[in-house]
Amino acid sequence: MEEVFILIRGTLMMKWKSTYLFILSLGMIIFLTACGGESEQTGSDAEGNNSDGGSTGEEVRGVTDDEIIIGNIVAQSGPQAIYGQIAQGIQTYFDYVNENGGVHGRQLKLLAYDGEYTPAVEMQQAQRLVEEEEVFLMLGNDCTPCNTATKEYYEEQGVINMMLGSGAQQFYEPPSDFFFGSEIANYRIETRVFYDYAVNELDAGRIAIVYQNDDYGKEGYEAVEAVRDDYDAEVVTEVPFVANEEDYTTHAQKVKDADVDTVIMLSTPNPAARLKQEFHAIGLTDINYIVSSVGGNDTTMFELAGEDVWEGTYSAGSIPVPDAPEAEGNEAIETYLEQYTEAYPGENYSGVPQWGYAGAEVFVEALERAGEDLNYDTFREALYSFDNWTEGTYAGVTFSPENHYGLTTLFMTRAQNGTIESVTDLINYDPETGEINYE
Repeated sequence: MEEVFILIRGTLMMKWKSTYLFILSLGMIIFLTACGGESEQTGSDAEGNNSDGGSTGEEVRGVTDDEIIIGNIVAQSGPQAIYGQIAQGIQTYFDYVNENGGVHGRQLKLLAYDGEYTPAVEMQQAQRLVEEEEVFLMLGNDCTPCNTATKEYYEEQGVINMMLGSGAQQFYEPPSDFFFGSEIANYRIETRVFYDYAVNELDAGRIAIVYQNDDYGKEGYEAVEAVRDDYDAEVVTEVPFVANEEDYTTHAQKVKDADVDTVIMLSTPNPAARLKQEFHAIGLTDINYIVSSVGGNDTTMFELAGEDVWEGTYSAGSIPVPDAPEAEGNEAIETYLEQYTEAYPGENYSGVPQWGYAGAEVFVEALERAGEDLNYDTFREALYSFDNWTEGTYAGVTFSPENHYGLTTLFMTRAQNGTIESVTDLINYDPETGEINYE
C-alpha cells in the first residue's frame, strides 16, 4: 500500500485533475471487486472449502497427490476399551492396501484417537482431527452418545462420517450428506429382526426387553414399541439399566419374576456379560437370550461371561466369524484372518476388530470407484454405486441417495462350542416398506 500511495502522491504533484479521476475510478474498482469477492465466497469458509465439505479449488482437505488422511475416534481406554479394536481392524486393512500400492497411487494414513466413550472427550478429539489434522473424513467412530454429541459439529464443518460404530437411526433418517453407513446393522433394523425371529422362529410368547438406558439402548427399545402390536406375543416386562452399574441382581430378579420365555437384551459387551451371569446365577438357564450384535456377536463374550454362561446366546451378524463353518472358503475372511493375526498376534480376532476391517473395505472400495479425481462429490457418487456389494467381508452393502444405511442384510447367530455360528441364511430388511425377508 505504501508504494501505491507514493506513486499517487507523485502523480498529484504533476497533474492533479487527471489524477483525481484516476483515484475515483480506482476506488470504484476496488469497491466492486470487494463486493464480487464476497458473493463468490458465499457458502464457503475462510479456506475455500464448500459448506458441504467440497473444495472450490483443486485442493481437497486431507488429500494430496500421495496420501489420504483419515480420522478415527474410539474408546481405547476405560470400561469400553474393547472398541479400540475397531481402530486396529481399520489399520490392518490400510496396511494391506498400502503394501499393495495404495489407492490410485495414494497411501492411506489413519489417525486414531481415544474418545474414552465420553461425549466431551469425543468432541475435543473431533476438533483436533478436523481443525488441526485436517482429515479427509472420519471412519468407524464408536459410541452412540458421542456421535450424537458431535453430529452437528461435523455437519457444520462439512466432514463426512462413514461406517460409524453406531447404528442409531438419527444418522441415516433423513439421509444426510455427511453420514454414510454403520459397521454394524442399524439398531432399529436389528431389533425388528430379533423380535420377528423370536416370535416366528423361537415361538416366543412372553418377552422381556432389557435395555441400556442411553441413546444406544433406547433405539432398539423404540423399535420394539413400534411393532409389538403386530405380533402374537407379549412384552411382559421392560428393564432399563445403566452401563456402568456394579450390581445387576435386581434387574435379573425382575426378569425372573415376570416368568418370561425370551429375553431380548440391548447392551454393550461388559454389562451384557454381567447380566447374563446374574441370570445364570438365579437359575434362568432354560429361556432364549437374544443379545444385540454390539454386545453379543463376539467370541470374547465367552471370556467375559464364562463359556457355560454364554453358550446358546443368540445374536446377529453381518460378517461371518472366522472360526464359524460358514467362513470356510470365504476368501475375504481368510485374508482378514491372515492380516489381522499377523498384525496383532494372540489377540481376539472376531467381532469388534472385524467391524473396523470391514468398514475400511467399504471405504477403500469407494475410493477406488471415485477415481484419481477425489473430492467429496466424486466420493458420494461412488458410494451411491454400491448395490448389494459382496466382495468384502460384509454379507452385502447398498447405498443410494434415499438409503444411507449401508447394511440392511444380516443373519442370526448363536454362541455354540466356543464360537459364533450362523443359524439362518441371509435376512433382508427393506427400509422403504419395513418388510423382513428370510432367504
